[in-house]
Amino acid sequence: MPMPKVNVAQLMSKEMDRKDFLKYSGGVVLAVIGITGLLNTLLKLGGDSHGSGPSRGGYGGSSYGK
Repeated sequence: MPMPKVNVAQLMSKEMDRKDFLKYSGGVVLAVIGITGLLNTLLKLGGDSHGSGPSRGGYGGSSYGK
């Protein structure tokens, strides 16, 4: 679903009470957090694949005893 275009100047000139202001600002904060959370998730999925194999510095990472 495409996001509706919002004219910032029109929104700033609109008369609103405290309740309306908190609704609008809360929606903006949730949108920003949601977008950054989505981007972080996508970056983690497409990130480096080093976590799938054995670690080099951890327990059992050396070739001693093999």
